[in-house]
Amino acid sequence: MKRFEFSLSHMRDYKERLLDEELGTLQRLKNERDVIEERIGLLTEEFRALSEKSREEQEKGTTINEIRKIAAQLDNIRMQLEDLRKRLATAEQKVERQMKVVLAANQEVSKLDKLEERQLEEYRHQVNKAEEDRVDEFVAQSLCRAIAQ
Repeated sequence: MKRFEFSLSHMRDYKERLLDEELGTLQRLKNERDVIEERIGLLTEEFRALSEKSREEQEKGTTINEIRKIAAQLDNIRMQLEDLRKRLATAEQKVERQMKVVLAANQEVSKLDKLEERQLEEYRHQVNKAEEDRVDEFVAQSLCRAIAQ
């Protein structure tokens, strides 16, 4: 009997390549999201430190120009944080959408893997049946020869 060959192996290989591409895209999107989160963390820390500096400067007494300068810096950081939070929300949505795409691609590959398992099991069953038939044939021929002698 010829050896087992999955009839949809080319399709499964193609689907696996697509899955790998989608996983790569997902990883890239997660990296972009992580960079935004890191930037938000850094700006938040910078905002906190600048706020503390402003408070200290006001307590010890400083010029109005210095206070305005710090206030402008704080406003700038607030605007950057607002922009980054919007970008983060968009990045999260992209990651979520890509996760769904990856899940669907993974399910396609899994379906083909299960189909291959079923086909392999059927092939093994046929091989076993053929082997049993061959043994039965051999036994029958042996009996016929024994009777003929």
